Amino acid sequence: MRPLSEVAGKVVKRAAVDELQPTTPAAAEPPAMWLRRLWERMVAVFGHAWAGTHGLTPHDKTGALSISGDTWARAMAGMSGQQIAAGIEACIAEGAEFPPNLPRFRAMCLGVPSLAAVRSELRHGKPSPFARATWIELDTFRYKQASAEQADRLLRDAYELVRDRVMRGEALPVPPSAVIPHEIRKPTPATPEQRAQHAAEIRKLLAGGAA
Repeated sequence: MRPLSEVAGKVVKRAAVDELQPTTPAAAEPPAMWLRRLWERMVAVFGHAWAGTHGLTPHDKTGALSISGDTWARAMAGMSGQQIAAGIEACIAEGAEFPPNLPRFRAMCLGVPSLAAVRSELRHGKPSPFARATWIELDTFRYKQASAEQADRLLRDAYELVRDRVMRGEALPVPPSAVIPHEIRKPTPATPEQRAQHAAEIRKLLAGGAA
């Protein structure tokens, strides 16, 4: 029998998709409607961790939007129901105990992967559109010549540049079909001949030192 938490998670996830799936911008719907749906789902997923910070509803006692409600409404305006549902699904998949802050949730809705995910995609040669865009922004010549620490900094800079563009609502560029991201550098194992040669050189040095 599957754990109750797993079943509940799937139910909430399916409900989030069913209610927020339409691709029309959230701004095209009455704000109170999609904002109420978002609040209900976040309370269902995170319980008091969400309600204690943002309240059980996005409205105050007078019926007007609360500070949290108004802030989230402004930040999510223009997003489609499908994108908001994707953000809720990402919260459930992440399995975190506490809800994400607003910038983090917005990134989830827009499908911004973590730097670690981008690094893994490039390493295994299966880049997403976001990882491809990151590679295009990377100074590949400097990257190949850099130390591991410097290479990571270059990759992070390119990642942050693409992330900021996506967060501003810009579309990812479509790379030419000929552009194939290179894998992140992998150590090349020595051949048996190279290992034998290195061992012989070491023995020669040791013998010279003993003399």
